[in-house]
Amino acid sequence: MTSWAASWAKAPPHTDPIGTLADEHEFLTAGLTQVACAACTTEVLVRKASRRQTSIQWRSSPADSCPEFAARVAAGELSARIDTCPRLREAIEEAVAAGALAVPDD
Repeated sequence: MTSWAASWAKAPPHTDPIGTLADEHEFLTAGLTQVACAACTTEVLVRKASRRQTSIQWRSSPADSCPEFAARVAAGELSARIDTCPRLREAIEEAVAAGALAVPDD
């Protein structure tokens, strides 16, 4: 192994656990905006990475706080392929249209 290969790394080693935890917290929470569903008032945290990509962090179990999810669970229809509640999706789109939820330029 050459000397440059032995010293090269993709990222420096994490020697500061507090800084690492702060960085992780920042990565997970930066850009999140609270959005409430107009139909059931369920509140989620949302981040738009682009017009097409939306990240949603539920503050509680979706089936416990959203009637749409609860109905899907009861009917055995809930799977990982369900995007989100259509009413919540509308609330997110309204927040984008109102300028309350930022969308980065593509």
